[in-house]
Amino acid sequence: MNISPLAVEMACALASGVAVFAIGLVQALVRDPDLIVPAIARADQLKVKPAGPGEFPPDLAWPFYPFRQGWADLERTRENVVDMGIALWRRPARAFFRDARGWWVLFPVPLAILSFLVMASLACAFCFMVYALVTVLCSGASQAFLVPAATMLRWAERRRRGRMQTQAACMACFHVTQWPAYQCPACLNAHHDVRPGRLGLLSRRCECGTHLPTMASRTAWRLTALCQRCETPLPTGAGAVRDIRIPVFGDISAGKTRFLYASLNSLTQTGRLDVSFPDKDSRDLAEFGLSIIRSGRETAKTSTNAQVALSFKLGKERRSEFVHLFDAAGEHFRDARRPDALRFLDDGQGLVYVLDPFSIDAIRKQFGENDATLLVAHAATGDPELTYEEVASRLRDSGIPANVQRLAVVVSKADLLRSAGLDLPSGSEAIARWLSDAGVHNLVMSAGREFAEVRFFIVASQEVMADGQDDPGAPLRWLLSAHGVRLPTDPADVAGSSDDRTTPVPSETAEARS
Repeated sequence: MNISPLAVEMACALASGVAVFAIGLVQALVRDPDLIVPAIARADQLKVKPAGPGEFPPDLAWPFYPFRQGWADLERTRENVVDMGIALWRRPARAFFRDARGWWVLFPVPLAILSFLVMASLACAFCFMVYALVTVLCSGASQAFLVPAATMLRWAERRRRGRMQTQAACMACFHVTQWPAYQCPACLNAHHDVRPGRLGLLSRRCECGTHLPTMASRTAWRLTALCQRCETPLPTGAGAVRDIRIPVFGDISAGKTRFLYASLNSLTQTGRLDVSFPDKDSRDLAEFGLSIIRSGRETAKTSTNAQVALSFKLGKERRSEFVHLFDAAGEHFRDARRPDALRFLDDGQGLVYVLDPFSIDAIRKQFGENDATLLVAHAATGDPELTYEEVASRLRDSGIPANVQRLAVVVSKADLLRSAGLDLPSGSEAIARWLSDAGVHNLVMSAGREFAEVRFFIVASQEVMADGQDDPGAPLRWLLSAHGVRLPTDPADVAGSSDDRTTPVPSETAEARS
């Protein structure tokens, strides 16, 4: 079998070109790669889109190969192939062209060498073009799948967050965010945005190499959640379960703190309702407050230098909800628009206004001289309408839409009122008329205009009636149920189902029932 020298030369040239490309590819991918580490990827993104006020820079995680590293490998391979091609041509070009010294006398040897180099270069270029084409097609196909998939996952997560109201609330700085940051368990870096994207679809690889799940609904159960503002650790499940924030406000000595503890005590005594606490501080505070209510001791006045943030969890694991009750000293509500101590009012999902009946002149006049000591010991000192208006003004000035919130107006100290022989109404409409007749009609009318829904309650912290009509947990149950929390049927609720305290009904129906 005769093989022509030209065929041998072509075969050798093609093999040499493939070898040159292979060497350049191995160097680019294995021996000396241009690694796009997370810090470089972040810097590149910040050049295109700098982080604005209140925004975080991209997380330090390895981006998807098709988005960044694939193009870097392609560019490094091109550089290697070009450099090796130049090195192959350098000596022949100098010998045959620039510094020619009679080599052409050996014709056709120079021509054979040059043709060999040309064919080798073409073979190398062809291999690189095939590699580039495959890279571009694979990258395009990957992005064509990943981008819509990430968009759908983000949409599903956003819809779930909106339906479940899974914002994360920090009890240290009172900051509320759509989802918290999550801490890598290995390097402790905070990942501020765990949504599917260029850093990962179902999982991402942290800068340290640890694989982390994406989406808050999955990440919240495997990593430690952190507040986006102060980086305080949040309870397990933060950002994945419903989070309800209920500020309690009222005048000095109105009974806010006592109502807060008494309402929690009522919930803990509801059958088939699992109440737990997300951390030791919350558990200690709850145990302290519950011991006060159950022993009948007096509640200490809230310090003006501290706020009470009582957090508890209803349910277990993924079928649970976080509930946060906020309380501050009544002095802050005298000018609620200024102090930052009332920051929690701006993110409330339902408010409780505790009104002291002893602060109403018409009610005080119904007491005889024998009850003067009782009045001095328990009466709030301010105008109840003034305290309400200060908080309502703060919400208006802060741009908080009160007309989409619910307000529970709670008349406290029902046990003291009954001990003095007063007949108290039951049912929201009846209580509202009773307050209007007592002289606080401006508050009743303003609340009805400014809030989406208002319910009126009369509660007692001690000696709750058997039928539960002064149950301190009723306002909290109403607000929780309005936010989608499924509570087991409570005997007190069943007994009081003939009125409209716990089940929202149109005002026309309530009027008919009254």
